[in-house]
Amino acid sequence: MAERTPPTGAQTIDRGLRVLWHLAEQPEGANLATLSRDLGMNRTAVHRLMETFRAHDFVRRDENKRFHLSYGLVQLASHVDHDLHRIAYPLMAELADSTGGTVHIMSPVDDEEVQAIGVVEPRNTPVHLAFRTGHRHPIGRGSGGIAILSSRPPRDNDPAEVREARRLGYAISFEQIIPGVAGVSAPVATPPPMPEACLGISLMDRRAAETVAPAVVRAAEELSSLLFSHRGHR
Repeated sequence: MAERTPPTGAQTIDRGLRVLWHLAEQPEGANLATLSRDLGMNRTAVHRLMETFRAHDFVRRDENKRFHLSYGLVQLASHVDHDLHRIAYPLMAELADSTGGTVHIMSPVDDEEVQAIGVVEPRNTPVHLAFRTGHRHPIGRGSGGIAILSSRPPRDNDPAEVREARRLGYAISFEQIIPGVAGVSAPVATPPPMPEACLGISLMDRRAAETVAPAVVRAAEELSSLLFSHRGHR
């Protein structure tokens, strides 16, 4: 996660968010001393933050006094673009099962990064790629970011990959994010106030990318149609 300078007066919020992001990267949890050391924060300040988060069920403490993220965050996150996730899931699951790839929806975080906001793994393959919702990478790398850039109005300085994705209607990448993994993504037109998005698939077989591209495009177009119909747009 990129470091950003918090606005004046928002230091407490910034510290709290840093704690939550840090815990997200600690599968075994962390105690107060470790959090204080790793984040360079006063132990008393960390303690106050954790007590506040516990009151809202954002973190829990185990019998060894180690803190972990808790289910209040899941409940909170379930309200983010709920319609998009609910409508997209059946399409994503069908595409994942029919291709053996891991299907994802990505959306821009800002002008520099995209983030996976939904991930569905295939249920009928012995081996497949797995990555978590929330995974980020630069917008100019990987099929997801390129597909989103291709859906925007053309610019004189668009990279060749973006121009090619705009021509084809989808983007293909190989080993730009994860070694040995190919990606195919197509932009999804979304009604306001939903964010820009793309539907993509990650495959462990590079040769399959061109083959599944039409299915990815069809799924992206169907998802867009369903989203606009649900929101009452034409």
